[in-house]
Amino acid sequence: MSVKKIWNKVLLNFFNGVVLLLPLALTTTLIGFLVRKVNDVILNPIMRSFEPIVGKGLNAYAAKGLIFIIVICAVAFIGWGAKILFINRVFSFGERILIKVPVMGRIYNASKQIFSSFMGQGKTVFKQVVLIEYPRKGLYSIGFTTGTTKGEIKEIMQNGSVNVFVPTTPNPTSGVFLVVPKENIQFLKMTVEEGMKLVMSGGSVTPEIRE
Repeated sequence: MSVKKIWNKVLLNFFNGVVLLLPLALTTTLIGFLVRKVNDVILNPIMRSFEPIVGKGLNAYAAKGLIFIIVICAVAFIGWGAKILFINRVFSFGERILIKVPVMGRIYNASKQIFSSFMGQGKTVFKQVVLIEYPRKGLYSIGFTTGTTKGEIKEIMQNGSVNVFVPTTPNPTSGVFLVVPKENIQFLKMTVEEGMKLVMSGGSVTPEIRE
């Protein structure tokens, strides 16, 4: 195996690791913040009230730990109930309203599907990864097809064209929309997820060639 292929594998695994560890790091930070707040706002005031009963030392630490567990279970139960009975419905309702808002709804829906395509989950707006000559002759860009051209533009193009979204690096939610004649498109074998990683890494993470 060549050094380039080994380096590409290392970078690919690095980005996969970032995708996996970033949510864990954020969750750990959030939990630490919540624990400190619970301790300052709830546990310490309660312990001051019960101090004449439980005293200090090991008994105080045991009581504080028990109260902490009770508080966590209570909050978790409230969160579970809210999620089942209320939050999901409210979020879904709000999302449906947002999607119906002109312009903003389309931007939200497209952004959601773009991130889904990067994570390799759910329905995505992208169909296939392509290579097109852009922004000028002799230079090529990675793009993602969103479907064949229809309506008035199709009648004007006549010979058949494809809608292509060319994202920017490293933020794939922005980019340009192009209508490209089919004969000027090179369709690639890499998956949409691999294409997204290629774009976001600035070309550092290159998928292996498929036969």
